[in-house]
Amino acid sequence: MKRRRVVTLIPVLAACVGMAMAPGAQAQPYPTKPVRMIVPFPPGGTTDVVARLVGQKIGEKWGQTIVVDNVAGASGMIGTQAGVRGTPDGYVMTLGNNQTHATNASLFAKLPFDMLKDVQPVAVLVRTRHVIVVPAGSPYRTFEELIAAGKAKPLNYASSSQGSASHLVSDAMRVRTGIQATHVPYKGAAPAVADVVAGHVDFMTASYGSAVAFLKSGRLRGLAISGEKRESAFPDMPTFAELGHEALSADTWIALFAPAGTPRPIVQQWSDALAAIVAMPDVVEKLTAAGFDVWFKPLPEAEAFHVSEVARWGKMVRDAGITMQ
Repeated sequence: MKRRRVVTLIPVLAACVGMAMAPGAQAQPYPTKPVRMIVPFPPGGTTDVVARLVGQKIGEKWGQTIVVDNVAGASGMIGTQAGVRGTPDGYVMTLGNNQTHATNASLFAKLPFDMLKDVQPVAVLVRTRHVIVVPAGSPYRTFEELIAAGKAKPLNYASSSQGSASHLVSDAMRVRTGIQATHVPYKGAAPAVADVVAGHVDFMTASYGSAVAFLKSGRLRGLAISGEKRESAFPDMPTFAELGHEALSADTWIALFAPAGTPRPIVQQWSDALAAIVAMPDVVEKLTAAGFDVWFKPLPEAEAFHVSEVARWGKMVRDAGITMQ
């Protein structure tokens, strides 16, 4: 009996050894082909700037091309949905922000996917402050003058899109101060800021990253900024808190997401690589120059943060009474 048992096991063991030695039996290194990084906004916006910088560095690190794909429209929903429906193999990633991956969960009455169950957070990369800007030729030189004008006559304000932080902060300002102001939504921060610079709209709550170049060149004037302290590059610009409007102080964050079901080792590989990238001195310098603060949150923290942000921005949407179909 013992002899028969040993003989029976020999073919089984041989088969196992053969499988282990067979070509392709071991996991292939990742990535072995270009990775598509979806940005749910047009080229030139704040999220796009981060995507191209990070994508270049990751591509150099891994020896593979990271293809930045701008899929704009519907307040970022079209690109976000494309990312959610991507094959969960690590070759489709989405660089989104608090609108695309938090606010929109409450903004849209019928979301075609579950923002928590169908999305895999990877890492939070940066955040940028918000600033109230007016054209350089605007007669309003202070926040108080803008508010006084809005109480005396109707104004209009731009936003990067319907339901964005840019929109929500301006709408909250309208409600809190009692000004008359009509919302003019755009398809991204870049075209919205461009129209403010051109004087087509009266003001905008812009992300600091999208406005900083125009503020430095004098083509925009900043009236108030979010955050705990004044921006060192513009020491004469007061914070919302200094002006008695601390409730308007909110930041925009940018993070990387994968489709739910993406293998955990691949997600962890991205998180680890991004941690190294945003710690590089030249990357920090470029992000700072573009108006960003490195605000890295690795995989486990990013997952918990995402859940809390969906709830926080959802409350802001409900308080503003904004919905989209």
